[in-house]
Amino acid sequence: MDVKQLVKDSLAGFGHDNAKSPCKVIYNTADPRYGESIRRYQGCPSIAVTKKGRVFVGWYSGGTKEPHIENYNVLAYSDDDCKTFKKQYVVIPSDAERLVHALDIQLWIAPSGALWLFWVQNNVLKADDESRKLLSVYPKRPVVETEGYVFPDMRHTEWCIVCDDPDADEPVFGEPKNLDIGFLRCKPLVTNSGKWLFFNYEQLGDNYGYSASVDGGASFVRYYGGKKVPTPFDEGMAYQMLDGSIRLLARTQHGCIAESISRDDGVSWSDGAPTDIQSPNTRLFVSRTPSGRVMLINNDDASVRQNMTVYLSEDDGLTWKYKKLIDPRRGVSYPDADFCGGRVYLTYDRERTGAKEILLLSFTEDDIIDPDVKLEPIVVSKP
Repeated sequence: MDVKQLVKDSLAGFGHDNAKSPCKVIYNTADPRYGESIRRYQGCPSIAVTKKGRVFVGWYSGGTKEPHIENYNVLAYSDDDCKTFKKQYVVIPSDAERLVHALDIQLWIAPSGALWLFWVQNNVLKADDESRKLLSVYPKRPVVETEGYVFPDMRHTEWCIVCDDPDADEPVFGEPKNLDIGFLRCKPLVTNSGKWLFFNYEQLGDNYGYSASVDGGASFVRYYGGKKVPTPFDEGMAYQMLDGSIRLLARTQHGCIAESISRDDGVSWSDGAPTDIQSPNTRLFVSRTPSGRVMLINNDDASVRQNMTVYLSEDDGLTWKYKKLIDPRRGVSYPDADFCGGRVYLTYDRERTGAKEILLLSFTEDDIIDPDVKLEPIVVSKP
């Protein structure tokens, strides 16, 4: 079965490709449809901290689950070190009229200090006998039907808006622009050469996919790396090692994290291989810290989304000398972090349809090293 051709044919059969134009970006809305108190689902957060310490947190909400035609992305920010947040500063909703699903916000501070806000768009079909055929065509792919709509578009379209001065009294983003195809769920990497690598993955491909820019994000070229360790959700993130090689870590279905290595600045990659780091098929975060250590944030369990843990390595990620459990509860997942002023700012979710909590922790690397320091998350959002 040629899955790529089947998807190409099914896309042609949609009768539309509306995900190629952006969903509406709404600012400072008080629309009750996006009110926190009525939310029945929310999760998958992302975080970015500006040079002056403004903390932006974005997540994915709306509808009753994921995917849902009422899903939307929401952005909030804090100017008082996370004591209070200006909520619903930006909302990017799905468009039922155009049959476009908007999902999975991702935040990143570029080297210039600009804030990049990414989100994913997919084409959607109204559920009928014809569209439901795709549920049987892709039995091993995450094609689902939800409340009258079928979500079969696994090519994905990645969009972004950029705020050049995210510390302004009223941050202003530019016009939406299309980054590339694929699904970006982790922060990009800027290599020592200045190349930007975005690991926006394709669910149908057998290889890790990524987009690269050598002109500071003005343009992007699509590439394909090593063969995946099987997963429909790569959610890869990379860091550059001291010898110049790039280590990509990715989600798998096998109870562990996979790795793929490039030794030529992201041009070619080794095939994915399992590591000895256990993980229950969920997103991870990995980055070199300002101190030079490597930090990994991951669910320390092979099968259950529990035990959110911060690891620190002093040997380039070969071993993890320090390790601290920060949240042992079930249903915690999707860590994302940023660094500012010697501190780490970490966000993650808990029980997307239960507690519906967006959580945040601020700590130092010394807090992870010191076994006596206890860390308690604050709640950014809870309906």
